[in-house]
Amino acid sequence: MKRKIAVIDATRVSLAPVDNTVASLYPELDVIHLMDEGMSVLAKEEGRISGANLSRMVSLINRAESLGVEGILLSCTIFSPYIEILRSFADIPIVAADVAMFEKAATDYNNIGVVITFQPTVKSVSAVLEKCREKGMEFNAEIRVAEGAFSALAGGNEDEHNRLVSECARSLSETCDAVVLAQMSHMRVVPLLSDLKVPLLTSPPVSLRLLMDMIEEREV
Repeated sequence: MKRKIAVIDATRVSLAPVDNTVASLYPELDVIHLMDEGMSVLAKEEGRISGANLSRMVSLINRAESLGVEGILLSCTIFSPYIEILRSFADIPIVAADVAMFEKAATDYNNIGVVITFQPTVKSVSAVLEKCREKGMEFNAEIRVAEGAFSALAGGNEDEHNRLVSECARSLSETCDAVVLAQMSHMRVVPLLSDLKVPLLTSPPVSLRLLMDMIEEREV
């Protein structure tokens, strides 16, 4: 019997990176996407994650669980600071896409460069990094927005998005020990950065591995 997970998306630009990673690493896995783009619109309008927005996410988590999935991946980084709260609403494992990636980066490197393309993600990434520090991890982090990249991708101009993210990553690599591509949608840029002189971290492989490990641990 094939395993089945749900991926909750707040933007459609995360769909392909998740599906491509699953096809490459876990071809036997069935993935159900549940998407509410209104969550990212609301976050941008309000400049925060409100109670109303959290309720929308909880509703999707409940719907995913009702479909009989074994685990849930949250692909939108703006909800990562609330992962512990959100886990309390489900009886199955839930993983925030970027938390595992940032914990690995904070453990392994002293100076981290972080690329984002969605402005509200600055707050969520900062919150995740602060939680890493609270766990005793010592590091410096520079968060930089690749201006114009998100709107380019949303408008169908993938090449322009990739160029802007790539340029931002290369600039950060000049002063950092590692570069983190913070959002799921950034996976499409990885081939352009194959010659980067510092390690490049992306969330889909790390977060999917963590979710699969958590699912398997429940069976022991």
